[in-house]
Amino acid sequence: MKSLTCVAALLFFTNLAVADEKLPPRVVRVVGTAEVKVVPDRAVIELGVEKQNASARLAKQFADATARAILADLRSNGIDEKDIQTTSLSLQPQFNYRKGLKISYFVAEETMAVTIRDLSKLDSLLESLIKAGGNRIESIQYETSDLRKYRDQARDFAVKAAREKAQALAKALGQEVGKAYSIEEVGESAYQYSGLLSNATYEVSKARAKPAPTTAAGERTVSASIVVSFDLN
Repeated sequence: MKSLTCVAALLFFTNLAVADEKLPPRVVRVVGTAEVKVVPDRAVIELGVEKQNASARLAKQFADATARAILADLRSNGIDEKDIQTTSLSLQPQFNYRKGLKISYFVAEETMAVTIRDLSKLDSLLESLIKAGGNRIESIQYETSDLRKYRDQARDFAVKAAREKAQALAKALGQEVGKAYSIEEVGESAYQYSGLLSNATYEVSKARAKPAPTTAAGERTVSASIVVSFDLN
């Protein structure tokens, strides 16, 4: 009988230990977010050339000739080779569906991405490239050359925001927060402005004696979001 009582007591305390292990940790879990405003110091423009001709060979030749002129113009404006990259190259037939899919002409296109490290030269460079024969400007994307530094700043601010939020929640319950139990970053997002520019924009600016800038870099927002669990005392 005594042995049965000992076994029952042992099972009771074992169950208590297991139940205690299953208890969730006493934590307060919060999300801290922060944003850092950054003025861009460089731009990446995507531009190129499009030529049409009834002959595929001639369409490609005309596009190649203009692409060479654009590359020469970029180099003469001090753009480094590492800042010029061809992003697309195509030659496609255009069909006349009213005449039974007969080929009307061919379109040759070449697009390149160019990094401009001196934004004060952006407008004049675009005008120069259009004079060189560029007739496609797809977009302008503004960037900062020290993005890592601003991302780190945003993370630091997000962590501080998470702690402040956790402290406020704990205080409302009459408690305090202790050390961090866990921490996790919820992705990284950086918002940037981009826009489309047309040839007409530059035709208008040529007529002015002292043309005002037609582009604006604005600000870029670098954000961070951190999920932190703190011990709840």
